[in-house]
Amino acid sequence: MRPREVVVLRPWLRNAAKQALHAYLRGRFLWRLPRGSRALALTFDDGPDPEHTPAVLRLLAAHEVKATFFVVGRNVARFPDLVHRIATEGHALGGHTFDHREIVALTPEELEGELETCRRAIQDAAKIDTRWFRPPRGRMSLASLRRVAAMGYLTVHWTRTYSDYQRDGTDALTRRMLAQAAEPRDIVLLHDNNPHTVEALATAIPHWKSRGLGFQPL
Repeated sequence: MRPREVVVLRPWLRNAAKQALHAYLRGRFLWRLPRGSRALALTFDDGPDPEHTPAVLRLLAAHEVKATFFVVGRNVARFPDLVHRIATEGHALGGHTFDHREIVALTPEELEGELETCRRAIQDAAKIDTRWFRPPRGRMSLASLRRVAAMGYLTVHWTRTYSDYQRDGTDALTRRMLAQAAEPRDIVLLHDNNPHTVEALATAIPHWKSRGLGFQPL
């Protein structure tokens, strides 16, 4: 392989790898909802954001949808009331490390510190204990996942993303959401620090509901 060459896996191969991780890690790795589910799970990373997370919560409440928020510990420490609101409105919470550091680059001690400090911040803000965890940018290795599992956490990945992190506008994001149709059992990756995500979901959620899809938190 040439230096810096990037390998892009086909979707079916990525999915097969995730299914293998689910089996190997004995229930400590989740990437889609259980068989038979007619629902999808909306998940939001990188918050809480003082401007856009409240807008997401208002939109979800208007459509009676519950979701899961994977929060960054340093943001939790800055906006604890917002994390408390997420929990009291019936949404689920998980950790996204304290400083949004990629776990593949961390020593075991650093990894434990990132996860545990974030967990304690969520406990202080929302008065709940969660061991749901999503790796920043989705980057992971088998070694890092085994360490996360050994610490008692469940790593949550996803089946579908609409790349809202690109911040390329509401129209482009809405087109992707409608063209790349969500399916039952999908875990959808989104971000609650982006105004385009809120605006696109205002169109996508009713569309998905019209196709008979339900919504559930993890």
